[in-house]
Amino acid sequence: MTTAIKGTVRAVVRRLYRIPSPTYNHASHRNLRRFGAALSPIVRQKGIPILNVGGGGRAFPTNTVDCFVREVVVNIDVEPHPGVHCIADAARLPFASEVFAGVLSTAVLEHVRQPGRAVREMARTSMAGGLVYIELPFLQGFHASPNDYQRYTSSGVAELLRDYDDVEVGVCVGPSSALSWVLRGYLKGVLGGFGRNRTRNRIAEFVAAWLTVPIKYLDRIVADRPAAEDLASGFFAFARAPKRLGQRTRTAED
Repeated sequence: MTTAIKGTVRAVVRRLYRIPSPTYNHASHRNLRRFGAALSPIVRQKGIPILNVGGGGRAFPTNTVDCFVREVVVNIDVEPHPGVHCIADAARLPFASEVFAGVLSTAVLEHVRQPGRAVREMARTSMAGGLVYIELPFLQGFHASPNDYQRYTSSGVAELLRDYDDVEVGVCVGPSSALSWVLRGYLKGVLGGFGRNRTRNRIAEFVAAWLTVPIKYLDRIVADRPAAEDLASGFFAFARAPKRLGQRTRTAED
């Protein structure tokens, strides 16, 4: 077998062996387009950058923001990754106040030890009235990156952002994804004997993932229904950084 063929075979095997995500985020692309469209005029006219908290160097998905906006995004993370511009703690951002047109943070705050401080820092570093977009989990299994501390109901998200203006909370990952994640975790546990053997658990997760992954796509039908928030896997929130100085410096509980 030639080297080229071996390389092709290995690439196919790696692709087939991938473990799919247990969730289907039906709203993220739509919301990021809205986020980008709202901030694009400010970014273009004034050249003010956008902050991505805990983005790990991930770029905006294709067709969500234009190239100009994508180029002014500042990515921070607690660990070095390709595309990360600054290593920093979300609860202690190393930036002056009101320097960003807006702030983005997706699937990050559950991994932050002091999320209350993190959202205050987002407000502080964003210009007054700046748009903030976050995504947080509700019914999801443990997933350390590098740690995992908390989950949020829809009212919990609103409470976390209580010092912001114009808070809007909605479902981005629906009940079907929550069910998919729980069933995957339970089946993985059964197949792996609920043990800590790394190899056995990896195989068990691969099998469990592919058996349960179709369930999440039912969120295309149910995730936007009114009662979906009761069993949602995750929520999104849009909010505006508070305009009054007293609000911007107010201390909230963590």
